[in-house]
Amino acid sequence: MLSPRHLPALGALFLSVTFLSACTSESSGGCPDDLEFFRTRLWEPVMSVQCLACHKAEGLAGGTRLVLLPPEEPGALERNFMTVRALARDTSEGAPLLLLKPSGLHAQGHGGGTLLAQDSTRYEDFQRFTDRINGAPGACEGSALKACDPGAPDTSAKRQLRLLTRFEYDNTLRDLLYVDAKWGQSFPAEEMVNGFDNNADARAVGPLLSDKLLTASEEAATAAIPNLSRHVSCAAGDACAREFIQKFGERAFRRPLLDAERTRYQTLYTSVASVDGYTEGIKTVIAAMLQSPHFLYRAELGQHLGDGRYVLTDHEVATELSYLFWGSMPDDALFAKARAGALRTPEQIEQEARRMLASPRSRPMLDHFVSQWLELELLGQAQKDTSAFSDFTPAIRTAMKAETLEFFDHVVRGGSGQLAELFSSDYTFLNDTLAAFYRVPAGTVGSSTLTPTGLRQWNLEGTGRRGILTHGSILASQATPQTSSPVRRGKLVRERLLCQPLPPPPPGLEVQLPPVDPQAPNRVRFQEHSSNAVCSSCHKLMDPIGFGFEQFDSVGRFQPTMTNGQPVDASGEVLSSPATDGAFNGVDELQRKLAGSPDVQSCFSLQWLRFAYGISGEDASCVAQQVTTRFQQDGLSIPRLLVSLTQLPRFTSRTGEAGPVESPSRVGGTPGTPTTPGVPATSNAQYTITPQDRWATGYCNTVQVTNTGTASLTWRITLTVEGTLNHTWNAQAVASGTQTTFTGESFNAQLAPGASVTFGYCAMR
Repeated sequence: MLSPRHLPALGALFLSVTFLSACTSESSGGCPDDLEFFRTRLWEPVMSVQCLACHKAEGLAGGTRLVLLPPEEPGALERNFMTVRALARDTSEGAPLLLLKPSGLHAQGHGGGTLLAQDSTRYEDFQRFTDRINGAPGACEGSALKACDPGAPDTSAKRQLRLLTRFEYDNTLRDLLYVDAKWGQSFPAEEMVNGFDNNADARAVGPLLSDKLLTASEEAATAAIPNLSRHVSCAAGDACAREFIQKFGERAFRRPLLDAERTRYQTLYTSVASVDGYTEGIKTVIAAMLQSPHFLYRAELGQHLGDGRYVLTDHEVATELSYLFWGSMPDDALFAKARAGALRTPEQIEQEARRMLASPRSRPMLDHFVSQWLELELLGQAQKDTSAFSDFTPAIRTAMKAETLEFFDHVVRGGSGQLAELFSSDYTFLNDTLAAFYRVPAGTVGSSTLTPTGLRQWNLEGTGRRGILTHGSILASQATPQTSSPVRRGKLVRERLLCQPLPPPPPGLEVQLPPVDPQAPNRVRFQEHSSNAVCSSCHKLMDPIGFGFEQFDSVGRFQPTMTNGQPVDASGEVLSSPATDGAFNGVDELQRKLAGSPDVQSCFSLQWLRFAYGISGEDASCVAQQVTTRFQQDGLSIPRLLVSLTQLPRFTSRTGEAGPVESPSRVGGTPGTPTTPGVPATSNAQYTITPQDRWATGYCNTVQVTNTGTASLTWRITLTVEGTLNHTWNAQAVASGTQTTFTGESFNAQLAPGASVTFGYCAMR
């Protein structure tokens, strides 16, 4: 006879057998590997992390049709599959509920916010799942599971034009013009995606930014004039202007100028210099180049090899390297490598990557990453009770942030470089003022040598502090004005170190805790979060982690005992994290747990992937897996992780459409009928259309027009533009139905024999 302890296992076995039998049945309408598809595409990356907290029996959404079981329960995967399968089969307004709810498209909305953008890979996975379940034609074949191929080009994430961020804009102007550039700080703030400011999907130019860019370009051009001798050594005049346009243009556009571009800027210079002189002509050229999309955007789109495969040019690779490691334009050495064609092999690229990381110029990039990764910018905004913390001065805030930046740079470029050192170090970098604020004994100074930022290395043995999570920059940022905050500190660990985003509070939820004794410890004050079912489903993912920080007060001081002399209870627990679950006591034990966690290792590498490529990461799951595997194989070395980002196939190549559309056409009069691609038309002109960018609702193309004849001509081209034209550059456009006629501007309408001109357009579908 079976004992009661066998029943759960027997039930799970029965469920699995029944489920597998149903999945292989012809009447099920699904595919043979539906369960595996659900596990790898829906459950593990999305639902177990972003949905389970609310959608379980005791959670906020426990009364809905989507109630999930935690993974530790017997048969949870199979039962959750069948629950989700039912929502995939049920429809509302003609669409599956499984798609409508998480994408926020349902008429009643979604209490957890929008989790799936319609143009994302995650949404496509949910769509494929519903197709499979509902027996859509070809669903099983068209969405079959494919293993990640380390050698295959990464086709999951789009390569897009990347507008320079404020950080990159100022860095680039500083290195291009040799001036102290701060214009970018006045630009509208970027939209933060996953904590970073450089996501390509979220970057756009609005009217306010356009005005700011115009003003900045004119002011920067004026500021650059005293430094003209650093660009050219010739005397003022037309010949010197030609040399300046050639040399400065290559640096500004991060590639050699095209013949048409040189002609354009020479014409612009001449038109101004003939009236106002050489200096004004050069100033106008600089301002014009700084407003060009070739300066403002990074267009690493490559050259077509055939079959939709593109390889990046050496100058494009140089640009990728410089903005990854320096957040700025290439230096002279990198430009020289690009000109020499010496950035084509993985070995050549790795050599430059290591040189650039070792350079002091990489410090601003490392500072920028860690500031956004750990939300250090919140420190300047953190409100504190001045009566309780009168010594928490602006100077202390500045020193706290400097501590974390110096420490991170030291670990990466001066220490072991190991991820674990971030969490286990028994040293930090302080000035005397911050050391006194922390109450670190003066005798623990580890080095008398000052860093360039005015800090010294201090030993932390016996101080209650160890690792980056005991830095005041983090502790004071993630706290209330009077006390520590287990919610904020736990949320930081959950989202920034484990990459497990939490849904926002449902609309209308009362988030104010009931009044309690202000002297009571936080564990008592926040017990409402665990006793209230509406709150507990999410807060149990944050609060138990945050309780481990209770020995650090609102401004980051170590306080191991309460006011009554009793020890502070700093016990905590990590729940619902695949490889990090378990109890701990205090921040030191928490950091040891995090240092050895595969969840943290994969999250840290994912954060760098997001930062380096300006992508969300969710749309590049295979490449994220490859980066993590390489990171672990390299002994969790942060420098090797950064270099490995340059060794991915996507660093030097991309996949796209089948290639440029070459359609020779008559120009200089009534357009003629396109002829066979590659065969010159009778007008001695050809044009080539190259896809520049693609997204769900629109696209951009560039067009190159070349005069293949022996006489000058005025070009004119009529194209079929799919959708609604909404932007054109370097050309004028007149639309008539689906046909649009493009003609040149005053500076590029005439084409000399053998010359080319490039223009572009964007349209919305």
